[in-house]
Amino acid sequence: MLKRKLVFHRWGSVGGRPDFDPREVATRLRSKIADNGDFAIFDSGDAVTAVEVAQVGSDAEPTNFKIFALRNADNRPFKWDSAGSVSPISLRAHEYPADVSHVSLWPDGTCAQDYGKEVPRLSRLSHFLRRKMSAHVKFDALYREDMLTKLKALQGHIRSVEVAMTKRHPDQSGGVFGTLIPETFGHRAPSIRFTLGMGRYGPRDRYLDGETEEQIFALAEQADDFVSNMIIRGRSTVTGRVETVNLLQERLQYETEFSRSSTVPSMPNPDEVFRSLEQTYQTFQSEGKIASAVQGQQMRGNN
Repeated sequence: MLKRKLVFHRWGSVGGRPDFDPREVATRLRSKIADNGDFAIFDSGDAVTAVEVAQVGSDAEPTNFKIFALRNADNRPFKWDSAGSVSPISLRAHEYPADVSHVSLWPDGTCAQDYGKEVPRLSRLSHFLRRKMSAHVKFDALYREDMLTKLKALQGHIRSVEVAMTKRHPDQSGGVFGTLIPETFGHRAPSIRFTLGMGRYGPRDRYLDGETEEQIFALAEQADDFVSNMIIRGRSTVTGRVETVNLLQERLQYETEFSRSSTVPSMPNPDEVFRSLEQTYQTFQSEGKIASAVQGQQMRGNN
């Protein structure tokens, strides 16, 4: 069995661009791929992504995609054994090592994907659709409803933040890095881990300044794209104690296991994943969790 998290988001159109219609885009994409299989691949020079249409939805059913993170010839893994033998993995010219994520977009604006350590993020899908299909879509993280209450209680009293980030797509906004990370350094490093804080031995009434706090919340909004870990600590105005908010644990999500694909043991059974995404969506809807969830952009808007 393979462990995965089913992580939920809100999808929406991008301001100033035509409205995003998942069914229309999926129909066009499927047609273009049918005419030329290579249309499914986009190489940005920084990352190689492939997208397949698994299902064109309806008024009641989701539109389903498969997103593949591919490795080009210069970044392919190789074989090693304990005898010290190193050799290439044999692949034909049109084949790639790949990691996959399954994504469902419902007509009501809800989106979910199966999430694991190596799977591609939703930013790859939006990047692909923008560049290959001239279709603009944004994804906003959904958090459990009490998360915003926890963060608001720390407003103005944040003591520290721990962040781990992976490399962004080149066209993603770098504005949130102005205070936290020098922009040139952010572009050079494929991954970054850092801690900002007042120090455990300093005065207990010293907190991060307002500009830095604003940057922290802005970065949290974009956690889907490149933040792999984010832990915020501060003195709660409700409890008076130092509290910890682990942002990624506050996501609207469900952890489950899938059987392995009959042809690729390291990949979950795709039909099983899409069924589970649908079942979890229906459960969250009936329990009111989607309606009450907090969108990432509210972290600044309500502060």
